Parts: sequence; C-alpha cells; structure tokens
Amino acid sequence: MFQRIGKLIKFILICTLWSAFWLTLTRQIVLAVWNFDYVSKGQWQFVGEFWRKNGTIQSFSDYMLFLTLFLIVLLWYKGLKRLYQADYAKFFLTPFEYFSKKQIEKYENESKHVVIKNLVVGEKKTLDEVIDEKIKEENAAQSLKEADNLRQTLSQKIIERKGK
Repeated sequence: MFQRIGKLIKFILICTLWSAFWLTLTRQIVLAVWNFDYVSKGQWQFVGEFWRKNGTIQSFSDYMLFLTLFLIVLLWYKGLKRLYQADYAKFFLTPFEYFSKKQIEKYENESKHVVIKNLVVGEKKTLDEVIDEKIKEENAAQSLKEADNLRQTLSQKIIERKGK
C-alpha cells in the first residue's frame, strides 16, 4: 500500500517538474524559430481557420513545424519515462561515494605502520598475567584431549565386552 502511494507521489512530482521544464523549453524554441505559441488558444484558432479555408502546407518550414509539434509530445513522453525509471538514490549518493573514495585513497597512500600502544583493548595486563592465561588455556585444551581419550577408551572397552 505504502509502495503504491510512494510511487504515485514520485510519478506526480516527476511529471510536474518535467512537464514544466519541457513546456517552457519547447515553447521558447518554437516561438523563436516559427513565431508560433502552441500554448495560446488564439494561435490554434488561427491554424483551425487556415485548415477550414482549405489551406495547404507549402514550405519546408511548415512541415518542420508540424513535425516539431508531434515530436514535442513524443519526446516529452520518452523523457518522462526515462526520468521515472532513474535511480535517484544512486544519483544523490554519488558525491558521498566520491568523497569516501578520496578518503580511502588518502589513507592507502600513507605508509603502512602499526602503533602497538593503540592496539590495547580493555584493561592492561602484565606479562605474568598473560603467561598465566596462556597456561590455563593450554591446560584446558589438554584436559579436553584427555577427556576425549577417556571416552574413546571406554567406548572400545564397552564394544569389546559386548563382543564376548
């Protein structure tokens, strides 16, 4: 439901902005080249009168005007379709990606060195405490190995007694 509403809002927003831009641009071009305002009702009434009086298209410029009027609608639709399908999240995140890549390149070019004092996490331990922890870990691992050996020995003895 919310996706449909979001898509409708996106469509209305893009359609409004694109139509305003396209209408302004093409109107100025057609006015400059042919002195024809296709938004004006009076201009279209003039064309209607021309056709009712059996007017004919005589020059190349007249053909180009009608072709342009047709293409204005076609290109408006194509542009609207392309703008609606565009990935705006990627477009708006492009500057952030650019600057993050710059930061990565900046730090990649620095010398590779490690500062040991910055690697300490948590409480500081003395060398004796670290050694004691390692010994405890090894003893725990050794006791697990002994427990596994004991289990294997017991299972072998049980299998041998069942076989008798």
